[in-house]
Formats: sequence, structure tokens, C-alpha cells
Amino acid sequence: MTINNDEYGGFIVSKNIIAGKPIKYSFREKSEIPQLNGWNFYSEDDDETYIGISENFTVLSAESVFQITPVILEIYPAGYGTDLCWLYEDGVHVGFYDLKKDKETTISEILKDR
Repeated sequence: MTINNDEYGGFIVSKNIIAGKPIKYSFREKSEIPQLNGWNFYSEDDDETYIGISENFTVLSAESVFQITPVILEIYPAGYGTDLCWLYEDGVHVGFYDLKKDKETTISEILKDR
């Protein structure tokens, strides 16, 4: 898959995810910085203290997040305000929980609301 990073902008990602921890939470908000697309990703180990330190996060390109988990680019078109918990079974990502709607959801449902 060829990825044009310019089409996506930057993703804010916890350094714990880069270190191999599973993604637990993602949300998209309108960014005041034009180069960022508004997506933020936290790991299962990120607590309030950790997320309060900006140095614990980095900006990654679409190509880089695709290497971590391709499903990130599948949910990329979701609208601002998307708020998802990532679900796992036996360490394998199996779906999402929509925190705003308080229910399990699918990628097609997530994208339908954009």
C-alpha cells in the first residue's frame, strides 16, 4: 500500500504505543495546528500523570501509524468528536467501544456518523 503522508497530516501518539503497548483509547478533535489531523492515541498504560507530560507523546506520519496498526487509517475519516476505546481478546484487537454512544461499534458505524 502506498501512503501519501501529506493527505493525512500528523497523528499524536503515546510513546508507550511506539514501545509496543496496545492502543487503548483514541479520540479526534479539531486541531489548532494545521499539520495535525486531530487524532490522538493512548496506550493501555497511559494514566493521568503520564498523559499530563507532553514529552510522552510524539507526532507520527500516516505511514508510521500504518506500521503500528493498519486499522488506524481505516478509522481516519471519522469525524471530530469520535471517542473510542479499543477492545481486545487474548491480546488481539477485535473492535471498538464508542464512549459517546456507550456501546460497541464497528468501523462502518463509526464512519457513518462523520
